[in-house]
Amino acid sequence: MPLFKKRTREIKQKFAGNDILLTSRGANFFGQESKGLGQIRGNGVLLLTNKELYFGMWTPKKDLKIPIVAIKSIENPKSFLGKSVLRKLLKINFINDGDDLDAAAWYVKDLVSWTQELEQLIRNIKNF
Repeated sequence: MPLFKKRTREIKQKFAGNDILLTSRGANFFGQESKGLGQIRGNGVLLLTNKELYFGMWTPKKDLKIPIVAIKSIENPKSFLGKSVLRKLLKINFINDGDDLDAAAWYVKDLVSWTQELEQLIRNIKNF
């Protein structure tokens, strides 16, 4: 079984029973700002629930979890950390585990849906 299929299956099992709002298999990770410029860019599964944004990279195996309550804003730049695919990206500005402002970005196929769904979740939390 190809590695990416195995990893995708692992991630799906991890979220079994959760309300998954959006999933993007093959999301292209552009990195996390706090990790600097030398990090590996890679593909994986980006998944959104009403509690968190989760990314599981296929290889190297890496997970990034961003609680919705930690998200401060969303942007759609054409590049991130000096990298670009000449299309708009999903950039998430958030407070990381060290209580510092951080950011991460992905190229996803349905950028409009991702942006709208995340903005709605953030509005719901602020109005709660």
